[in-house]
Amino acid sequence: MTNRWNRKLGGKAEKLAEDFLRQKGYRILEKNYRVSCGEIDLIASKNQLVFVEVKARISTRYGLPQEAVTVSKQRQIIRVAQWYLQAQKWQDKETRFDVIAVRFHKDMRPSIEHIPFAFGLDSF
Repeated sequence: MTNRWNRKLGGKAEKLAEDFLRQKGYRILEKNYRVSCGEIDLIASKNQLVFVEVKARISTRYGLPQEAVTVSKQRQIIRVAQWYLQAQKWQDKETRFDVIAVRFHKDMRPSIEHIPFAFGLDSF
């Protein structure tokens, strides 16, 4: 698949994840938050600050979407989250790291799996 196709699929998955979280009562604070050390797909709030990585797949040939959130990717997300917390002066805010896995079936119908507390500082 081309990079363009992957970006389009990823964008669609991120929009589905955003809508999913809103329906569950989350408030979306940031989308595609970027700093020099990386990016976080969604930053949301519902009783605590939630940093969300969205992964999508149209096939499980190379594994489930959530399996693509490697230890290296987790570390990068945590670094970006620390940057965000400092910038917002929210160092004492309760946080968690979630993954939203989106699988597109052959007819492009999505299945969404929300994995709260998918990883954290104690994951390493």
